[in-house]
Amino acid sequence: MKTYALKSVKPECIGYSPAKECYISEKEFSIYLLGYQRFGQKLEIKRFIPHDRYHHNLIINDIALIELTQPLNCSTEAYPICLPTKEEMYKENQKLFVAGWGWNTPWGDQSATKLREGVMQQVSPQNCMVEELPKETVNQFQCAAGTNQSICVGDSGSSTFIKFKNRFYTLGVTSNIQTDEEFPLECIPTSFSTFSKVLYFSKWIKTHVRDLPEP
Repeated sequence: MKTYALKSVKPECIGYSPAKECYISEKEFSIYLLGYQRFGQKLEIKRFIPHDRYHHNLIINDIALIELTQPLNCSTEAYPICLPTKEEMYKENQKLFVAGWGWNTPWGDQSATKLREGVMQQVSPQNCMVEELPKETVNQFQCAAGTNQSICVGDSGSSTFIKFKNRFYTLGVTSNIQTDEEFPLECIPTSFSTFSKVLYFSKWIKTHVRDLPEP
């Protein structure tokens, strides 16, 4: 079965049965690793592996894997990040780093032409819960508060990360942001943002990536 990714956030493309023109194949994507000056190695995608319990409207199980057609060449500019192994890495009020290529203004003036980095603060995942979700859903969330720096539209799929015992770990995958009802596409740099908690999904990851090295 072929897997595809949405290419639009228009209303007709985000329901349960998006129109065919809303999708593009993994063959139309490429990944570029950062090089010394601009871009280094170009990598082709073999397939996307979305979570089989992903629910778009509720935005739960919002995580996926990308399988590449060839190995990547590590360098001082691009190298793998560690996955979390302990709950103690998720400390409330700790500083979280975020990075991405999304909108660089709250109202979405334009996407960044350079990779941008910011700092957020980890808070209780209860802050990111909504009434429609079962109570146990909170376990799959990492929640962070903006510090006048935050993720925005276009940053989905990036991550929160910390430095823990001299190594960098990715704790959450960018999922969604809390917005104002009057301006639903405006990012609020002090609001809460939801990330899919990598530690919660570690067993699912290992079912597809069975040769993960030990930390």
